[in-house]
Amino acid sequence: MDKKSVPIIVFIAVIIISIAAFIFIRSNISPKYNWNENYSRNSEQPYGLKLFYTVLKQQEFPLTILYNRNYHLLDTNRSNGNLIYIGFEYQPDSADIKRMMKFVEKGNRVFIASDYVPIKILVEFVPQGDSIYGCKTIRDSIVYLTYANNDLPFPARERFNYQNGKDTVATYWAVYNNSYFKRLHNDFNFQALSFLNDTNICAFYINHGKGRFYFHTTPVFFTNYYLAQQKGYTHAANMLSLMRNGPVYWDEPDSYKPGTDSDSPGKSPLKFLFSHPYLRWAWYLLLFTIFLYLVFRSKREQRIIPLMPLNVNTTIEYVKAIGTLYFKSSEQRYIANEMYIVFLSDIRGRYNLATNVPESELVDQLAIRSGINKRIIENLFKKFKRLRSESSADGDDLVDLYNAIENYNKKRK
Repeated sequence: MDKKSVPIIVFIAVIIISIAAFIFIRSNISPKYNWNENYSRNSEQPYGLKLFYTVLKQQEFPLTILYNRNYHLLDTNRSNGNLIYIGFEYQPDSADIKRMMKFVEKGNRVFIASDYVPIKILVEFVPQGDSIYGCKTIRDSIVYLTYANNDLPFPARERFNYQNGKDTVATYWAVYNNSYFKRLHNDFNFQALSFLNDTNICAFYINHGKGRFYFHTTPVFFTNYYLAQQKGYTHAANMLSLMRNGPVYWDEPDSYKPGTDSDSPGKSPLKFLFSHPYLRWAWYLLLFTIFLYLVFRSKREQRIIPLMPLNVNTTIEYVKAIGTLYFKSSEQRYIANEMYIVFLSDIRGRYNLATNVPESELVDQLAIRSGINKRIIENLFKKFKRLRSESSADGDDLVDLYNAIENYNKKRK
């Protein structure tokens, strides 16, 4: 075996062992649960709805799933039906609302648990010309739930926490402020059902015809994580006790919140690949192939590019040469004129002053902006004027002008 090839073989072996160790470790420490809210009736993840949906299926009444809000399937000829929606923001269109209103008017009930109360439905109960606002949010990791209706059997005050893995973390809870809801109650007969932290309404209902609309601003309370606890199960049972003893229509959400997935540990391309064994191994094979290509093709196959000399900045030398040429020409007024142009440019850039005004006005403005005595500035402009107009000026005059400019630069603001 060629001694030169030994390091390459050892390197490849190390890479293979590292990949194998990575696969083994990942397969043993991959997260079992996805703590994103998804509200899928088939999801066994903490914030899925499989337990709640299972409870519904165990009822003796028929259960119908409505996909894409097929509300034309709602039976408006009966008065003991129920429509249930649990998910993210609920956004029905005008045709959906019209069908629901007719459904509830007959005596049926609609239960909507979403992060945001659908304003499009609430405005149906507000006289034309009046306005109604959506929920606000409170941020906390722990909230306390109480009921307004004593007929619902529930402890006086129950503690609920928002969990992410092993940590209790803060989240946003949608609620109606108690003072604002009192106006809704007094003006439009909105009835509170439950409160978060004593003063914030998280569930309420509105009578319509012979039926009712129920709204709940905390859909997360109906997920697997909470129903697995006695207090969460009791809460869900209390809410279901408000429904009619009749058929149930389950409104299947047609979309999920961005950044979540129903059952996978995440919703990124790599996590999707790693969730399928064959795709995962194909990914590893692709990485290994790319690695081999880099190893065996890393040897240079073209001639070495010769080094080019670095570019040298000769600007200073050029300026010195031009300055010397001007100085030796004994045409001091040309140099003075260039200095004057640079001086005016500095005034425009530094103090934002117009230099195309009379000299007396420019001197006054420059004295104020620069903080230099007006006499010093007038003297400087006199030197400029004399050197730019007289051909008899000598080198000493030019040096004197330069010193005057330097004195101005040291004293200016």
